[in-house]
Amino acid sequence: MRLIKKARRILKLHGAVDLGSGPVLSSLIRLSIPSIAMVLFNTLFNLVDTIFISWLGESHMVAISYTFPVQIGVFAILEGVGNGVTALVGRRLGEGNMELARKTATAGLAFAYVLCLIWLPFLFPGPSNAFFRMLGATDPTTLRQAWLYNMWIPPMLVFISFSYVVNSIFRCQGNTMVPLYFFVIANCINFVLDPIFIFAFGWGMTGAAAATFTGRFVGIFYLIKKLRDSSEIKLPFFTRPRWGMLRIWGGITAIGLPVTLTTGSVALGMGSVNRILSATYGNIAVAGWMISMRIEDLAFNTLMGINNALVPFLAFNYGRRSVERMKRGIRSAFIISTVITVTIGLLIAIYPYPLINLFRPSGNVSEVAIQSIRLTIAGYPAVIYSVIYNSLFIATGYSAYGLVIQICRSMLLRIPAAWFLAQSVSLSWIWLFQPISFVGAAALTWLFSWILLKKLRRDLGVSPPDKSASDGWER
Repeated sequence: MRLIKKARRILKLHGAVDLGSGPVLSSLIRLSIPSIAMVLFNTLFNLVDTIFISWLGESHMVAISYTFPVQIGVFAILEGVGNGVTALVGRRLGEGNMELARKTATAGLAFAYVLCLIWLPFLFPGPSNAFFRMLGATDPTTLRQAWLYNMWIPPMLVFISFSYVVNSIFRCQGNTMVPLYFFVIANCINFVLDPIFIFAFGWGMTGAAAATFTGRFVGIFYLIKKLRDSSEIKLPFFTRPRWGMLRIWGGITAIGLPVTLTTGSVALGMGSVNRILSATYGNIAVAGWMISMRIEDLAFNTLMGINNALVPFLAFNYGRRSVERMKRGIRSAFIISTVITVTIGLLIAIYPYPLINLFRPSGNVSEVAIQSIRLTIAGYPAVIYSVIYNSLFIATGYSAYGLVIQICRSMLLRIPAAWFLAQSVSLSWIWLFQPISFVGAAALTWLFSWILLKKLRRDLGVSPPDKSASDGWER
């Protein structure tokens, strides 16, 4: 009975979490569970779209696989702004400076709106086709389908930007339920409208994007209401840029640009791997990898959810100079990540067919997807290690470390490994490029985390650990 009561207390998700003095493990669990669900619901936008689009035929699956780098590029910029806002607002709240926290949040939203202008060229088929040709798409049908899906991104970006910044603000206040409910609302609408727009109205790829647009648009009204009712930081939807915001933009950029480039390097690396797979094995390999990545997102994105919970926790306590809580937060994140991510990964590897069959692939594509999933899981422990310490890099303002690590993983390790294996092994074994790149990135993470933790001990006045005792900073 005592264990049951403790579990109920830990899993009590309603209300804001006390980032500064609440029990560390239970606080992170309460932050992480809604954050994981939020990231998974965010992934469902693309997963649901991909499932319905795959029913249109294999050519449409190939087309949407080429849109992944564009979508990653979009969210790379927003991840940069969101993480910059989270780190700075969390730090200001930890310092007790509410006024500066509000100014930082407002400036962050205006900055996100300005950056939306980057994607205006995708409204037009010319720039869109030029971009996808660089990624290796040559078929006119593929080019047109990719444009029909991505042309919705520029008008959708204002809503996505608002949701990113607002969700960051709520996480900094220890509230991860509001971001979760936003994604539940938006996804339910997307799920209902996808088959109607794609099949009943006959809009095809355009229908999938239109359904996502509508879901996010409706969800914005929920966020506006919760900002008014449940947030100490009020944020107007119509926020215009001002010259006085430039200094704050600089602070957000210093933290967020490495995060943006980190995620952007993933897009670049994926595009390059697509070219290698297409040139060596054909569209079957591209389609199979696309399906496997969508399914693996279920496991990988649990880590992103834990990252979303850990960054504000670490940033808040970094602002309070509470080193002990930061150490315990990292230890707790390892426990949560190992239990949740590894369990999901193993279930996907053992029972892949229920998820794969949702895409209605051919037999060959299905087998390729399974091979990719099962070889990739070998690298999960290395991914967990890298993601948790990347949270520390972001929270303390050293996100450039994460950038270097991600570039090495996506560009310097994964692409050469994929090229070498494509020349050396069959399609069944080429997927080893994934765990190879994960392990290499984890080794580099260890080096950078050792450097940073040494610096934090010095800057925050923490004495070196007793070599005979276990220290939370040590791995």
